[in-house]
Amino acid sequence: MSDTKPPLPARTFDPWPRIPIDTSPDSDFYRLDRIAGSAATGWALGPDGAYAQNRPLADIVDNAVREALLHLLELGLIDIDSERMHAASGWPTRRQAPATEQ
Repeated sequence: MSDTKPPLPARTFDPWPRIPIDTSPDSDFYRLDRIAGSAATGWALGPDGAYAQNRPLADIVDNAVREALLHLLELGLIDIDSERMHAASGWPTRRQAPATEQ
């Protein structure tokens, strides 16, 4: 992955340029995905987890993502680019895969 991020879109609904990510089984992304997935699954399926409490799927997904992000942040494996986040006029809420994945 490149250390240089593409520029933010000029307007709110302009497409965001995507950073190519290596998702192969020997990539850092794959390892990070497994760590985050384990944290989220443990939260959702644990004895006192959301699944056992019969919580709505949307609640389970939102909180599983939160748990995974918190876990990665607490381990220092990811950082929040606050400057970039606050400089954007809006954020896409749906993932648009790079052209090579579509």
